[in-house]
Amino acid sequence: MAATRPGLLFVGLQVLLAAVSTAAIGAGYPERPIRIVVPFTPGGGTDIITRALGQHLSAVWGQNIIIDNRPGGNTVVASEIVARARPDGYTLIMQINSLTALPAMAKDGLGTISLDQFSPVSLVASLPHVLVVNRQVPAASVKELVALAKASPGKLNYATPGVGTPVHLAGALFASMAGINIVPVPYKGAAEYTAAVLGNHVQMVFGSAPTAIPHIRTGAFKALGASTSKRIAQLPDVPTIAESGFAGYDISSWYGVLAPAKTPKDIVARLAKEVSAATKTKAFTDALPDYEMIGNTPEAFAQFLRKDAEMSMQIIAQSGAKGN
Repeated sequence: MAATRPGLLFVGLQVLLAAVSTAAIGAGYPERPIRIVVPFTPGGGTDIITRALGQHLSAVWGQNIIIDNRPGGNTVVASEIVARARPDGYTLIMQINSLTALPAMAKDGLGTISLDQFSPVSLVASLPHVLVVNRQVPAASVKELVALAKASPGKLNYATPGVGTPVHLAGALFASMAGINIVPVPYKGAAEYTAAVLGNHVQMVFGSAPTAIPHIRTGAFKALGASTSKRIAQLPDVPTIAESGFAGYDISSWYGVLAPAKTPKDIVARLAKEVSAATKTKAFTDALPDYEMIGNTPEAFAQFLRKDAEMSMQIIAQSGAKGN
């Protein structure tokens, strides 16, 4: 019988040790605090859902969940932090539509973030947006706003937290379908862009429901249309944009947890199982009444991301948007 060559034996031992090491990493997970990076400032839809998820995971696993807000660069700053992190399940990101829009804007200097730098964990939820205008804007409906925009091309502005975010994509899709010229103005996050619309520095925003609704109720904002195919439960009298003459208009924020690429599959699976479980608990859903809960598998989330990337790139191409 031929003798085993030393080189082959060494390679075989390396493979075995790597497998044992990976199994050991996941066996007791989590054994220390987990950091979830949020690519926006505190107070917006992404921050709200991440903190709710953090509370659930902390209660279940008995570990601190650290929420790390890292705004900037249309989520590039936060994305690069997580993409470079050790793939051990202790650094995660709560991402939104921006992730699938970034590749379309790589030419504009927004880094080289791509889907293959991450391990999808679970799609957590989606959130409707609502087109709101400052109360001084002389429009009480989507139809009146479109007429106003057509009468003064390029004079109306809409706030966004950056190109490729769902707030921006909602505005870009609306402008494209309505055939109007409205100008996106970027801000760092929900707190800043909400203040800008309240002060009438910009006239409108396609804000997330939980961010916009308090100001709609005070009368500071006028709600003109829901961004999704069905009306928002808390705003039953506000028609959808699709109902207002733009059939097929349907866009929302999605929120999903991702880990760095090459995170061990058993850790990803455990994370996905617990994230999905959170979306079915009363405490989680009660804390997030405006969100539509999803919770799915890593494989289903990966497939969703590929489809969403196609849609985002199409909207950006049609709008001619540039990175900022």
